[in-house]
Amino acid sequence: MKRFTYIILTVLILFIGFSSCKKDDRIPYVPVNIQLSLNQPEFQELKTPGNSVTISGGVRGIIVHCNYADDYVAWERNCPHEPSNDSARIYIDSTGLFAVCKHCKSKFFLMDGSIVEGVAGQNLLQYNTYLENNILYISNQY
Repeated sequence: MKRFTYIILTVLILFIGFSSCKKDDRIPYVPVNIQLSLNQPEFQELKTPGNSVTISGGVRGIIVHCNYADDYVAWERNCPHEPSNDSARIYIDSTGLFAVCKHCKSKFFLMDGSIVEGVAGQNLLQYNTYLENNILYISNQY
């Protein structure tokens, strides 16, 4: 009986020890409250569905993508896989349909931020978007 109790206690201690070492690596919260005038020359291409631009803001930047006329999404450029790694940055690929992380090789669909391939365990972090009078509002505040 002592041997059984010893084994149970050892397993329990190991389990607790290893679970407490688990790394909590999340994209940090940074307030985002951006207004883009789609009439500005640098954002004119966003009026065409399927086009994307990168802007500053968020943790490592933001990708703004036009899904359809007047339908926009905004994604954090910090890859959700190992977000504390400085190399974990998302880039628009040559097709303009996907975003890729050059560090972990994960690939995401720009229309909905979902994982297409790779090791990332989460979709891209999405910011709220709202269009009014050719001004695109991007935020993570409700």
